[in-house]
Amino acid sequence: MRMVTMFSLCVLVLLVVKGTHAITITVNEEELGDQEALKQFVEAKVDALGGSLPPLHNLTSSCSCDKLLLSSLGPATTFQPKVMGIYTRSYTSYNQHHSYRQNYGADYRLYKLSPGWLVGHKRGAKTGYVHNPDTSQTCPYLIKSDWLYYNSVHGVWHHDTTLVLRCIQ
Repeated sequence: MRMVTMFSLCVLVLLVVKGTHAITITVNEEELGDQEALKQFVEAKVDALGGSLPPLHNLTSSCSCDKLLLSSLGPATTFQPKVMGIYTRSYTSYNQHHSYRQNYGADYRLYKLSPGWLVGHKRGAKTGYVHNPDTSQTCPYLIKSDWLYYNSVHGVWHHDTTLVLRCIQ
């Protein structure tokens, strides 16, 4: 906790910073006499700020979700219908991140590569069907940006704003 004090003739103004929170406390001249009461007053105000932000999670333990749902209401469903569905977290990680395996169908995998998250046939393959280039999230279901699907007819990747990956368990 850091305090900055500015005195005026009859008022004490305290700027109290705790973690990422800050408050200003104004104390009248009459209240300055009793130092213990002033200390308790300030501590009560600071306690009202609440706790500091939680620590960042490490790469392998932060993803608590065991089942993910990959779905779309848009063109990804037309061009990549087989990859849609439920993915279960694998027992082993890949590139220090959790990887996921489709529960049914062609046994697709969701895993993290250096250029982002990818759904492909085999974990670690550099080609796939659904991709997100966001590398800032350690858990794929926390990604806020649009996912891409591969359009095999035109041989290009396209955005689908309705293509989402959500935690379901």
